[in-house]
Amino acid sequence: MPEGEEIKLQYVCYREVIGTDWAGNPRKSSHKGLLVFTNDNLIFMQQEGAWSSSYSQALRIPLEYVSGITSGGFLVKHVVITTSLEGATRNEFYNFKRVLDQSMTIEEVRQEIEQLIKKVRVEKKHLAQEALAKGTIPQMIFCKYCGVRNKSDSSFCANCKATLT
Repeated sequence: MPEGEEIKLQYVCYREVIGTDWAGNPRKSSHKGLLVFTNDNLIFMQQEGAWSSSYSQALRIPLEYVSGITSGGFLVKHVVITTSLEGATRNEFYNFKRVLDQSMTIEEVRQEIEQLIKKVRVEKKHLAQEALAKGTIPQMIFCKYCGVRNKSDSSFCANCKATLT
């Protein structure tokens, strides 16, 4: 894990993946894994096979690109995390169990994730405002409105489209 990155939340769950088969037809598959939230990223460590004890990183998304979280489901309770990275992308997770804890309701999972993302955005926004006040130019520019990381040569925020100057 990169320096300064800390694990904040962890859940054992399944991720639904919608892809295509060899003929180009839509195909759904489910993958068991560990959904990890750090102070910077959403990471899904996917189990390599049904009986395997090996895991590999299948998904890594900076938290600032999370644009929405919903929960629901009638028979299968799930959380959908929508991201704005490379267009709108839906990532669906279900059958949550908190690591080293009991099962949680889907609403508790959603609320916990939302609270973490809100806290991280406030911290990033504060860091951006401090950097602007000091007149320093970091390698990454944090948007002073939403706290999202942007490349230092960017003029507009990748998330909220605000001017970065």
